[in-house]
Amino acid sequence: MTFGERLRRLRENRGWTLQELASRAEVPYETIYRTEKGLHAEPRLSVAVKLARALGVSLDVLAGVYEEQVGSEFFPTSMALAGN
Repeated sequence: MTFGERLRRLRENRGWTLQELASRAEVPYETIYRTEKGLHAEPRLSVAVKLARALGVSLDVLAGVYEEQVGSEFFPTSMALAGN
């Protein structure tokens, strides 16, 4: 799953529009749109941090190192497990 796909999934799971996430994260709508559509592979770190904070997840979750938190547990993705 790409950064943009994870971003879209997290946003949609919260029931937010692109504009709502842009407003909450204080990130341009176009940046989020292009990232979710795969037109912009990954945003700068400062933008990714704002997006993660607005979505209430760690940067590791948004970057794909860990899946979303379930209870007090984080579930590693296959990408994280491959590094071991």
